[in-house]
Amino acid sequence: MPTLYGIFAATGCVVAVLWLKQRHERLGLTENGFWAAAWTMLIGAVIGAKALFVFLGWEHYARGELRFWADFGVGFVFFGGLIGAGVAGFAVARLRGLSFARGADYFAVAVPMGHAIGRIGCFCAGCCAGLPPHPVQLYEALGLASIAWACRSRLARVEAGELPLGSAFRLYLLLYGSLRLLLDPLRADGRPERFLGLSHQQGIALALIALALAWPALARLRSGGGVRLVET
Repeated sequence: MPTLYGIFAATGCVVAVLWLKQRHERLGLTENGFWAAAWTMLIGAVIGAKALFVFLGWEHYARGELRFWADFGVGFVFFGGLIGAGVAGFAVARLRGLSFARGADYFAVAVPMGHAIGRIGCFCAGCCAGLPPHPVQLYEALGLASIAWACRSRLARVEAGELPLGSAFRLYLLLYGSLRLLLDPLRADGRPERFLGLSHQQGIALALIALALAWPALARLRSGGGVRLVET
């Protein structure tokens, strides 16, 4: 039987994909090309999300508490999925001679839109819970909805030629990294791994913020390349 978590997670994915599909021509893709890219990025997201969970929680497998294939449905990390999808999207852009930054600007709207709906499913299932009395899943859902709105406004300016390509994606990295940095201490689902008082997830969030701040410099470095994956 489908669970509320599954329903919300699936709904979030469908909403994000359909929003992107309506704009596949702006991404420089045919409809068939769009679906090929979407499936490639989905596979990249699943691999990345699982790989990061295994990396961070290897002791559970070492002690026999979890088995990789038998318990494959247990344990996925969003940051890993984001990285995996980003790597897959970069590969698709490179193979097709497209601008990675252009596509990333549209995903900067779709990803937090779908993610916000999925976090409501987390609240219904009780996973990713917060320290009482904080419904941290709903805090994050509200924050993600606000990020989607902000990135949509930024994307409109990119489409109008007022801002360089990659501006909306850069804003997403900055805002979502900041959101997770602030909300992670409120989570009660176990954050024992600490380095300088930060969890692994907060460390990744800081890396996203650093990437967002370094984006203009990286864009300038790539502007002289052959394939315009990151444009200024």
